[in-house]
Amino acid sequence: MQNEPVAGEVFLYPFLWKREQLGGATEGRKKRPVCIAVTISNHDGEVVVFILPITMQPPPPERKSIEVPQIESQRVGLLTHVRKWVVLDEVNTDVVDRSYVWADRKPIGTFSSAFTSKIQSSLLALAKSGAASVVDRTK
Repeated sequence: MQNEPVAGEVFLYPFLWKREQLGGATEGRKKRPVCIAVTISNHDGEVVVFILPITMQPPPPERKSIEVPQIESQRVGLLTHVRKWVVLDEVNTDVVDRSYVWADRKPIGTFSSAFTSKIQSSLLALAKSGAASVVDRTK
């Protein structure tokens, strides 16, 4: 069994945007950097991950996101000369041990605990307000 992912780890993953899912897609168009925001165990004891996309496209003002500081980009091995954001209002959920889209589970890096906490608290606030859109890939 591979090591279980932990919050703050950054991977390449075929993130499925809600608009793509609504259009009938079942897989993301490309692998992109994503971070694990939260991991939980479901009622069957499986590890479920809550995955947030990282984008280089400046999000429109109505989108909820956090800009990735340059030091965090460096920490996880992403380009440092390009601005990036963690998108908070779109989430993929996936079950680690039976994911059919998550082939390479080796993290490319890990955000600091302080930045990870900021991501988690912002996501929790959005989830409580109902402002986060979830694409459930656990089925």
